[in-house]
Amino acid sequence: MPVKPLYIDFFNFLDHPQEGDPWVSYQRLYLQGHYRFFESYLETFDHFGWPQMAERVRQIKKEDYGQLRSLIQSQDPKVLAEEALERCRLALPLNPEPSVYLFVGFFSADGVTIEVEGVPSIALGMERFKDFKDLGLLVSHEYCHCAQRSLLRDFSPKGKRTLFFAMVAEGLSALFTQVIYPEVPLHRHLFLTPQRLQWCRENQGILLELAGADLVSEKLVPILFGPGDPNAGIPPRVGYFVASQMLEHCLTHHGAEALGEAFPGFEGLFQKIIHKVAKGYKKGDARTKNQTPF
Repeated sequence: MPVKPLYIDFFNFLDHPQEGDPWVSYQRLYLQGHYRFFESYLETFDHFGWPQMAERVRQIKKEDYGQLRSLIQSQDPKVLAEEALERCRLALPLNPEPSVYLFVGFFSADGVTIEVEGVPSIALGMERFKDFKDLGLLVSHEYCHCAQRSLLRDFSPKGKRTLFFAMVAEGLSALFTQVIYPEVPLHRHLFLTPQRLQWCRENQGILLELAGADLVSEKLVPILFGPGDPNAGIPPRVGYFVASQMLEHCLTHHGAEALGEAFPGFEGLFQKIIHKVAKGYKKGDARTKNQTPF
């Protein structure tokens, strides 16, 4: 079953309080059935481990999850994730197909790619969602990261990602979601507001020059793909815009076949991206065709 609704067991834990230490029942009703996933998830993040989780569990209040329960009851995230996976597999089949873990944790990432028993998988932290309108986008974005891990293992960096690797990985995932959900406005594919996307377009040359001058370092990765740098005038998450612009330029300049040789298994997807870009230009969208990435 590719989509795993772990939140069902979490609510089972909430609905069956027992006397004594809640951490004991939390492990029995929730963790033990999904131990491999949680072990892999915690190994991915070095700021949160089992002791921190146990401490947080002991502070849980059932009423804090009322809004999430109502949201899940009104719109089943399992169905939405399955629909997203179906779209993804039509564009880029993977074997094995990544599983999608819909779980409730603490301070979880909205979406992240991890390896569970050696297989790239998708983890979505349900507690962060206020609505599910972009759940499909997150699944497809992480699906592309899973594809990169599966098909490009020799290409993937072993340590910290340099900005070059981040631009390739995030740019490809951002362009992939545009192929999967062409009806969704561009700003949502890039995790930006419409106003922030407009700012990026107005400052595109500066952003591309900034990134192009520091591709071999990792210092700009958390800034461009995270909270930004207010002191330097860099807003949050603008890296997704820069990455998609860079990779789009490379694809339209070099072609799907040439880049497909460097990225085995992706030529078909590259062709779909180029086709979509060409259609966008014909419709007169706001992309800047002649802006070079460096």
